[in-house]
Amino acid sequence: MAEAGFSERLLELHLDGVYRYAFRLTQDADAAADLTQETMLRAWRRRTSLRDAAAAKVWLLRIADNAWNDTLRRKLRLRKHEEPAEQESADPRPPATGGVEHQETLNRALAALDALPDRQRRVMHLAVCESLPQAEVAEVLGITTQAVKASLAAGRKRLREQLQDIDQQLQTKR
Repeated sequence: MAEAGFSERLLELHLDGVYRYAFRLTQDADAAADLTQETMLRAWRRRTSLRDAAAAKVWLLRIADNAWNDTLRRKLRLRKHEEPAEQESADPRPPATGGVEHQETLNRALAALDALPDRQRRVMHLAVCESLPQAEVAEVLGITTQAVKASLAAGRKRLREQLQDIDQQLQTKR
């Protein structure tokens, strides 16, 4: 029997958004799938804590963010106990092959988003890609609305600088 505000359908409705956020955090498809699975498992275990189905998206994204932070803490503890290893490539994605101009633009924009500092990347993804209001972004990340505003402003500024040519093309098309 479904709990008040919770249903399996509710998880299904937000699965894609959770995966997109997990991918933005991990920058790896397999790790994003694992993080999404962990998020859904935690959500199922804590299903009685969701009182309002309308808050499910924020609730799930908060769980994903916490799961990612837990993963980072575990990795940090492991690194402290291991020998220094060779550094992996900074960008695990294959280089973009020549393709449609639109795809190249999208790849550049996503790469620029991935290059933002962690908080700015998280805030930008939640606000822009997931269309969350600033108050909900703050709730997901456990920061103030002012911190969200500051991160959005800084992230947008960096993206405009890095993608100046694309921004100019868009301005001339308007």
